[in-house]
Amino acid sequence: MLNTLRKSRKLYAIALNRIQDYKELLRIEMKLQGRGVGMLVAAYVLAAFFAVLAVIFIGAAIIVSAWDTDYRTEAAWLVVALYFLIAGGCVYFAKNYHAESAINTVKNELQRDYKALKESL
Repeated sequence: MLNTLRKSRKLYAIALNRIQDYKELLRIEMKLQGRGVGMLVAAYVLAAFFAVLAVIFIGAAIIVSAWDTDYRTEAAWLVVALYFLIAGGCVYFAKNYHAESAINTVKNELQRDYKALKESL
């Protein structure tokens, strides 16, 4: 019983000491992650803007190219179908996309410390 209390006291001291390390590590990781996410979001917004412009002008080019033919109506509906396919692909991608966790380092540290504490008991 006394041995268990001594081990518990030691584990408590180790855990208290490591909490400060975890807080500092989490703060640093969040700062780095925030900076990276900001740049990534800006790049994706710009890419999405130009992709939308490209798709609009491709559709307009298809319709204009077919304007003097008998297939003007079919070309316009083809462009609409193309837009629906692109939108469906985007929705599919968004549903199946899983972002990586932002705090992998802290999680790995916690797992490593947990294993060390488990072995010491």
